[in-house]
Amino acid sequence: MSPGPRRAERYSRLLDAVARRLRVEVTGAERLPPGRGLIVANHAFGFWDLALALARIRALTGREVWSLGEHLWWQIPIVRRIAREAGIVDGTPENADALLREDKLVLVLPGGLREALKPRELRYRLLWGRRYGFVRAAMRNDAPIIPLACIGGDDLFDIVGDAYARGRRWHLGIPLPRPAHLLPILHPTQLRFMVGEPIPVTHRGSESDARAVRSLRREVEGAIHEMLEDELSRRAGFPVTTPPHPPANTAPEPIT
Repeated sequence: MSPGPRRAERYSRLLDAVARRLRVEVTGAERLPPGRGLIVANHAFGFWDLALALARIRALTGREVWSLGEHLWWQIPIVRRIAREAGIVDGTPENADALLREDKLVLVLPGGLREALKPRELRYRLLWGRRYGFVRAAMRNDAPIIPLACIGGDDLFDIVGDAYARGRRWHLGIPLPRPAHLLPILHPTQLRFMVGEPIPVTHRGSESDARAVRSLRREVEGAIHEMLEDELSRRAGFPVTTPPHPPANTAPEPIT
């Protein structure tokens, strides 16, 4: 399931050198738990931007982060080989359970390719549909969920239209993204990744409790949306002041 510790470490060092050269910024890495944890992130075009973030996290914390990949990748031999070399595993419940039981950090992108190939009009929108499997995996393995907000990835390319509908029209069986211009133009932008506070899943109910699963997913979505909105507001010149947490044993003020 792994490309081997030496090869994985070599790839990670190379990616981290690229990340530092591109001034990729990762904040909040100290919030990652010492044991198992499920990192949940928004997805932009491609995966290389997140690969840079994971290399930075490894350099900052010494922790390797395993990634659950799209099932489609394992149907294409050359892509399957590249994914394995990069330390990505097929995103099955069995693989997620095996990694979490070994107290690993695991990255999941619930939006998958549909979110990665979304048109420019839907930048920084979470398109998770009816995907709840990652929540059930966290509950099943008592693994805290760590929200990860990725800023910059959605600005790299301008994609238009529905890539899935276009792929069906051409009978390809895979999504076919189309750039806004004749050729895909890479827009220079800084990549910034923010690790949020871990969300505990202990005593949140059973994975078979549909209401508990939906509630926990909404909490994860809300945490990522809040970080994205704060950062996008700062980029637009609107400073965001996060209110301090209330002191311990103090009831919050009522909302009026």
